[in-house]
Amino acid sequence: MVFQLKATLPPLLLLLCLLLPLLSLPYPRVSATNSSSLNFQVSQVDHAVEVREGGLVVINDTIRLSATGESGEPLQNFSMGFPLQYGSNLDYSFAHDASNPDARHVVVLDVGLGRIGLYGINVIFTTPVDISDGGSYEFTVIYVFSNLVSQPISTEFDVDFPMYPSLAQQAAICNVTATLPSDAEYIGSSHAFNETTVGTRLVLNHTKSPLESFTDEPGMLTFSKSGASPLIEANEIKREITLDQWGNMFLSDFYHLTNKAAETLSEIKIQLPQGAYDVSAQDISAPVPRISVSLEGGEATIPLNAPLENDDAGKFVVAYRLPWKNYVDQHGWRDFELAFTFFENFNWTIRKLTVTVMLPEGAEYANATVSPYSIQKNLFQENVTFVFRNATPFHDLNFDFKYTHLVFWASFRPTLWIGILAAVVAAVAALWRAPKPAVPTVPVPPKDLRSFVDNYEEKTRILRELELIEQQARRGKISRRRYRVRKRSLESRLSVLSRDLTGLREKIRTAGPRYADITRQIEVAETELEGVEGDIRRVEARYRRREISTEAYRRLLQEYHRRRDRAKTTIDSALLRFREEMR
Repeated sequence: MVFQLKATLPPLLLLLCLLLPLLSLPYPRVSATNSSSLNFQVSQVDHAVEVREGGLVVINDTIRLSATGESGEPLQNFSMGFPLQYGSNLDYSFAHDASNPDARHVVVLDVGLGRIGLYGINVIFTTPVDISDGGSYEFTVIYVFSNLVSQPISTEFDVDFPMYPSLAQQAAICNVTATLPSDAEYIGSSHAFNETTVGTRLVLNHTKSPLESFTDEPGMLTFSKSGASPLIEANEIKREITLDQWGNMFLSDFYHLTNKAAETLSEIKIQLPQGAYDVSAQDISAPVPRISVSLEGGEATIPLNAPLENDDAGKFVVAYRLPWKNYVDQHGWRDFELAFTFFENFNWTIRKLTVTVMLPEGAEYANATVSPYSIQKNLFQENVTFVFRNATPFHDLNFDFKYTHLVFWASFRPTLWIGILAAVVAAVAALWRAPKPAVPTVPVPPKDLRSFVDNYEEKTRILRELELIEQQARRGKISRRRYRVRKRSLESRLSVLSRDLTGLREKIRTAGPRYADITRQIEVAETELEGVEGDIRRVEARYRRREISTEAYRRLLQEYHRRRDRAKTTIDSALLRFREEMR
């Protein structure tokens, strides 16, 4: 063994001597490159940060490129970005010619810049840019971020944002401006700013010269504002537009929002389309079926029956009507066009926006400026659905929707009902002489109906509270001991209510077929609710085990939630009929 080692040692030493000069050479650094990068330089960058009401942060980067005097091919693209930590907050980005916002460029997201820790985008110019012979060119890139604004205390807000853009080459100068919401007061920041005021908005200014390549500095600023718009996460909004054959236009907007502010959200303001009237709302999170809505200047103020604490989610529906003549045009005797906006006047990023147009009976979808997600057809009606992800105020949500509809369909259903009525009358006349057994009806004491309704609503409230404390326990907002004590107390009360409801249900059921039918509807809806809740738990478990895709998971959840809402509506309708019996 010693002999073998001595035999191999000289070759190893020789190999090491050959490698040492190579190891001492400088290691080449990988960097992002732009096309024709030898004939231009970044002479100026304007980095404008705007904090909007509602929590969106919009960054506007205007890049000025100038020739270096060297020859080169026209510039095809330009790569830039920001620190990687903000990549998950980016909702939308687009670019255009600085002097012509309509001249859009293609933006490719999440590309490499040749440096770890940076999120890159690649702007591909629609027309190659030639800046030879002392020329220059300016273009603008807009980023829309969400969840960069937090509210640690009631009137104080923190904004975390990219302080500078990340470029693959040095820029001669970078001008940074941060525009705060109206009537905001500047408190402090991570970098030195000069303050100016433009109208009612405070503008902060900062300059860095030069801006080194691959800069990845985060920025932080704090401001205060009283009466600010709430910080809201728009999880989902569903709009249903119903057009009927008599020239009526009904809308129903479903909101699923999360309160991201430190203070409790007790009401929310919603901007409705122009001309909205007959406005009503329902807070799905609370048992009260309808809530009062105040409307001023097209803005509806909706008080929530169940105020939302920080990170609490709420659901409510706003229903209203719009004047047909303002939005629907008729061309000829069968062609109609709906000119509308999928959603308007909002300051959030809508994670999922679903818009369904329900056509009049007998109408057929022709075309639209936006491709539909699905078209559902039944016997007499078509429903056309559009779906958008991460919709921001910068998306063009206007659309033209065309359909065909024969005017005689307005009289189709009355004619159909008259025919059915005539057939029923004829059948009744034929069987009139047949003896009919009398069905006895026993009046139900109003106090029993009142007890049933009150106990059922209390049961619903306890089930909702059990679900709430389960969520609080999972988030660590309450101790395990308090959770167990509260859960035992609620389950004990729930057991007593279930026993009382069983007795009252049997007493009401035996009062006659009408009461038996109502109680049967409640039981069927309860069975449906139990089945849906089990289905939701199973599909969530399958999704966590990665047995189904994200798209399948969302589609199944949407179907289960629709079935659950339908069952709850059935129960509410049955309880409403019992209330009418008590009068």
